[in-house]
Amino acid sequence: MIDTVRLNLKAGNGGNGCSSFLREKYRPKGGPNGGDGGDGGNAYLVGDPSYNTLLHIKFNSTVYGQNGRHGGGRNRSGATGPDTVMPVPIGTVVTRLNEDGTKEILADIRSETPYLVARGGKGGRGNTRFATATNQEPILSERGQRGESAVLLLELKLLADVGLIARPNAGKSTLISMCSGAKAKVADYPFTTVEPVLGVVRVGRSDFVMMEIPGLLEGAHEGVGLGDQFLRHAERARLYVHLLDGLSEDPVADYRMVNDELFQFNPELTQKQQLIVVNKLDVTEVREQQEELSARLRDAISDSVEPPGGAGTADVLFISAATGEGVDKLLRSIAGRLAELPKDDLESDLEPVHVINPRREQTRETVRVVNDVYVIDSEPLERLSALADTRDQRVLLQLWREMRKSGVAQQLVDAGIEAGDTIRLGKVEVEWF
Repeated sequence: MIDTVRLNLKAGNGGNGCSSFLREKYRPKGGPNGGDGGDGGNAYLVGDPSYNTLLHIKFNSTVYGQNGRHGGGRNRSGATGPDTVMPVPIGTVVTRLNEDGTKEILADIRSETPYLVARGGKGGRGNTRFATATNQEPILSERGQRGESAVLLLELKLLADVGLIARPNAGKSTLISMCSGAKAKVADYPFTTVEPVLGVVRVGRSDFVMMEIPGLLEGAHEGVGLGDQFLRHAERARLYVHLLDGLSEDPVADYRMVNDELFQFNPELTQKQQLIVVNKLDVTEVREQQEELSARLRDAISDSVEPPGGAGTADVLFISAATGEGVDKLLRSIAGRLAELPKDDLESDLEPVHVINPRREQTRETVRVVNDVYVIDSEPLERLSALADTRDQRVLLQLWREMRKSGVAQQLVDAGIEAGDTIRLGKVEVEWF
């Protein structure tokens, strides 16, 4: 199962504004009519129940949004770029990797509501936008704004009502295959199941989702036998069915080991309710030791320093997943426990997350001197100068007007600029006059 993917996203760029003038018969000197560029397409993540892995993103991990169209003459605005919508499984946690190496949890996708992860750039303004009573021949037009980029870590944590936890080869696959329509692989060797299996179980008029978590070994919380990846999925279960192999050398030791791994991975997992179930009742040896083993398990539960939440409130159940003996009683017990647990119990255990709604940071225009060059840090002015022919004196005069409006001109004067000094705006250099 692909449950962790690094996704590189870039939203669409805005289209460039157009610099154009109306030229028609009998109207040789019509006014400016350059249209605005279209906005770039946004990038969204949306929960899709039809997906249960991130495999479709694993091999398409770099996504570029659609750019907006450029503006045209006759005040024709460019078309907006279509949005990019990427489906992900329900239960995907979205984390943003910041440039400084820190991580920020952005969203926990639990519904089919789209989440905005990268905003498209705004389209540039056409020269019509710069016409004023004192500037009736605006030449300047704006380059479209660049779309936002994001590096996201997508981590899938499956959602289920019941989690089957056990050591390898305890009979989890046989049980979930009998209880539901899940097609789990069954074989007489450990680690037959190497990825979680989901199945829907119906009991009377109610149903619930059961998830088989691959077998856990000692040291699973440190990654032994991919245990840390398996335990990640266990976090989303409301109730655990702790399945024990009745033919194990020491089922009590197995019970303690699995719970210790849960605690080491996340102490909150041991607070979830558990149903203790011993499998392979169809074997004579297990049936003969039923009372003795049940008593030992009750003692182990009561002797636990931190007993699993609610584990000691019910008798230890014995079943045979192979023959179905005791399975109906187990399912009724599960349904009864789930009825007592609120649906939002899971959410209360998780850190609150917010809906992704990125907003562009408003950068303040600044002036700095680098090697006798006055460098202006201003995105709006850089977008204006990018499409301008700075060899035209009229363009320079209009740029100067925009600098005065933004306060950059005063900053240049305060910095001691003189005629003939060089000004740099992005990749454009001009002389001060």
